[in-house]
Amino acid sequence: EEVAKADRALTGTVLSSLYLLDDPVASQSFRGAFFVFPDMSVRSEGLYRIHFTVFGIRDESAFYLASCRSSNFQVYSAKRFPGMSNSTDLSRAFAEQGLKIRIRKEVR
Repeated sequence: EEVAKADRALTGTVLSSLYLLDDPVASQSFRGAFFVFPDMSVRSEGLYRIHFTVFGIRDESAFYLASCRSSNFQVYSAKRFPGMSNSTDLSRAFAEQGLKIRIRKEVR
């Protein structure tokens, strides 16, 4: 029941392919493997963590590789929303490499 509620709470694209991108956080030039969810959002106010699972595909079969959970994050109602912040340096670096994600230039 709890998983079903969580599935209904998410909206947007909840699946991602792997993107090989330059990792701006690495101290040296390094390509990283990233899964990006630029339009995923949560419908209801509350404190959440997202469980991510990675599957490999070989021939016509899928198999489990790994999973992890995000850090906790707060979702606000429209009335309590504190406002948008600037896009992160990571988001900006990905956009500069051609990934189609919205970039916020200034705080509203």
